[in-house]
Amino acid sequence: MKVTLERLPESRVQLEIEVEPDRLERSLDAAYKRLVPTLRIPGFRPGKAPRGIVERMVGRDRLIHEALDALVPAVYTEALESEEIDAVDQPELEILETEPVRFKATVPVRPTVTLGDYHSIRIAPEPVEVTDEMFEEQMEMIRRRFATIAPVERGAEWDDILTADISGSVDDTPFVQDEDVEFPLREGERLLLPDLAEQFLGMEAESEKTVELPVPEDFPEQFANKTATLTLKVKSVKEEELPEEDDDLAQQVNAEEFETIDQLHERVRNDLQETLQRQADEAYRLKVVDELVGLSEVEYPQVLLNREIDEIIRESHGSDVRAYQAHLAQIGKSTDEFREMYREPAEQRLFRSLVLGELTDAEGIEVTDEDVAEQMEKMLEPLGEQAESMRTMFESDRGSASIRSSLLTDKTLGLLQEIASADPEEEEAE
Repeated sequence: MKVTLERLPESRVQLEIEVEPDRLERSLDAAYKRLVPTLRIPGFRPGKAPRGIVERMVGRDRLIHEALDALVPAVYTEALESEEIDAVDQPELEILETEPVRFKATVPVRPTVTLGDYHSIRIAPEPVEVTDEMFEEQMEMIRRRFATIAPVERGAEWDDILTADISGSVDDTPFVQDEDVEFPLREGERLLLPDLAEQFLGMEAESEKTVELPVPEDFPEQFANKTATLTLKVKSVKEEELPEEDDDLAQQVNAEEFETIDQLHERVRNDLQETLQRQADEAYRLKVVDELVGLSEVEYPQVLLNREIDEIIRESHGSDVRAYQAHLAQIGKSTDEFREMYREPAEQRLFRSLVLGELTDAEGIEVTDEDVAEQMEKMLEPLGEQAESMRTMFESDRGSASIRSSLLTDKTLGLLQEIASADPEEEEAE
């Protein structure tokens, strides 16, 4: 076997392979032995006709192609091993000659990533602060959990709870048909269409009216940028009565944990601070990774980008093919047009993954079995009675591999965050 290798753009390799005549001959003989039992040749018992007779009967070309079906994959695999090529997908094959056998195999290979000077990355983390507005909004949400709701004999106001029928059409085509739908009337929150919530203000129980509202462009094509005629019938108007923000509320939330409202306030502020810090850390890490992506050179095969697009579509639309096709029809997009919408975010995810993987290798970052076991216990601890049933899934090869991968990414991100957030004055002192 003779192999000529040529590296192509987009992380592809082209192999030109020529097979020695004696190996072709052995493959022809094996092909004859597979083929002869299937033939009925006058004067010979099944499977006993000599190769020369079979070759004259079926033609040498057919025998050669029968031989190539087994020979080419075997030779291609050997060429990958001998040239130490890390293929990431099936090759494109082109038969150049049959005698001698010579063919081309073009195959996508592992991406090439050249990291930039990541030790020079410096991005100052932004401070996190719990504002009074955030705190008050959280406390209001807690009060709403324990609110009582009572009917009122007046027109609807913001924050009331309404029960209503909503029906309507666009150009005589049914647009909405909801009966006995209950919803809070929140200022600034969109119901179905912009300005629809405002139409309910002032309406009393058992009142009805018809309104016309524009349909935004983000609706299906048959409705977008047209006018909807809606009939609104309010059946009841109820008012939320929020409890006082006092010790009684704190004990309603959790009597064993909170005796006073001050204790509840402290917990709410601490939880908000932790949440904001976690969100800030995630945003900061992404910013640092994108900085590293900008400093690095990445060459990748298109098949990896296509897989990333597939994954994003599965995450957002599930695996139901019929539902996916129905969605495409509804929004008036072809499969290619829809996939193109996800190209940019998919490429961003792919680049981040590739540079992080390269950084992991460059820094020799590892995750031990003990790390995986410790993380598994942390994940199981809050599950209570379900912990043991989930343990089997976590301990499976797939489950432990997922935990290991997550920990590896977290360690790599942690290192990058540590580098990028280093204080220049402390570095100089060191």
